Amino acid sequence: MILKLELKQIFLCLAVTIGTSSLAYRLWLSIRKKLNFQRRKIKSSKRNVYINGISSCFPSNCYRQTQMRDMFIKNYCSGQTNLIPKDLDFIDRVFSAALIETCSVNLPEEHLFIRMTREQYTAYVKKTMLSLSCQSARNAIENSNGIKIDQITHIVFGTMTATIAAPSMDIYITKELGLNLNVKRLNVESMGCLTGFRLVGLCRDITLEAENNIVLLIVCDIRSALGNQFTPFISNEPIDKSNVIIAALFRDACGAAIFSQKNSNNNNHLNVIDHRSAIIENTLELGRLKEFNDSSIHLYLDKQLPYAVFNYLPNVVYKLIDQYKIDKDTCQFAIHTGGPKIIRGIQKCLNLKDEQLCASWYVMINYGNLSGSSNLVVLEHFTRWKYSSIKPDCKNIIFPKDFNQYKYVIGLSFGPGIAVECILFQLE
Repeated sequence: MILKLELKQIFLCLAVTIGTSSLAYRLWLSIRKKLNFQRRKIKSSKRNVYINGISSCFPSNCYRQTQMRDMFIKNYCSGQTNLIPKDLDFIDRVFSAALIETCSVNLPEEHLFIRMTREQYTAYVKKTMLSLSCQSARNAIENSNGIKIDQITHIVFGTMTATIAAPSMDIYITKELGLNLNVKRLNVESMGCLTGFRLVGLCRDITLEAENNIVLLIVCDIRSALGNQFTPFISNEPIDKSNVIIAALFRDACGAAIFSQKNSNNNNHLNVIDHRSAIIENTLELGRLKEFNDSSIHLYLDKQLPYAVFNYLPNVVYKLIDQYKIDKDTCQFAIHTGGPKIIRGIQKCLNLKDEQLCASWYVMINYGNLSGSSNLVVLEHFTRWKYSSIKPDCKNIIFPKDFNQYKYVIGLSFGPGIAVECILFQLE
């Protein structure tokens, strides 16, 4: 009779007969735990997570880089006469070296680089983030080929444009979009320029947890507003060079994406295959953001920061493509638009062709450093080009002659820590 019992029943009988502290019972618990883990692992490995819809959006005010430079001198420095000649030369060189041609900033021109109180700053960035986030989210849902707003089970919001205020932005977005009030929410702040790809990895994990999970990710940054909180300028004293670099690079944008296990019929989607996170040893002090008692915000980026990233990245990327037996030449690279030095350095350390970085260069030149939102913005641009009959045109960028030769996208972003995020996408 006992021979006909299942393995579980055998051990339960032994446990009752001999006692729950018996070796047999403990052995059964161990076996059951391992079996359950293996079942979950096998089941999870058979699932795919897709980005069914993705979008990016920008404020309506578009400026040339020369306008941004001129308003920095006028509004922050109160005119050229208050600048030491070598600092004026430094400003010209930095704004030119950024290679940004145009950018989008929510503020009208006369308010660029004008000091705000902390209360004004908080109200401004929250209002702007809510507007851009909802616009980008609606576009991502519309691009998702059939996913409805009431099907969304989770919302994840991320930004580096942090404020001390409540309710948090995820609640405002939920109510503005008309999401189910029982939607599971997460609000993530202060992770820096890696926010987008770190949260892509998180959304992948959430989506894998249950077949019906549908996750809305929004990453929005109003980083030009750093220019409204700079440490004070003192006439005819040496300028804070960090403030010049920040003014020349950081701009505004938002990206959004819809994640699910549903394979849409139009094939215009991304399969999120894998995600890697790492913190580079001995780099904690290479990037810091501080707030002062007068509400000034100061961002410090060490000159050694890019080199720490360049030295670390090859090991991460090559391990990833080796594991999946992927030819690097079939990969596009969606890199955070941290600046020309970052993009050139990654191209060199990974030995990439110019065209493999086309979307990163395009976003850098046309929009600037978008902090964590750049991750989704760059990804959205390449996927849109691949699946559209309309191809981009920019005289300073080399684009692929055949976009279909690229089967994968590797997303790379970096932030304070120094931390690195690496995502592998498959183009369906």
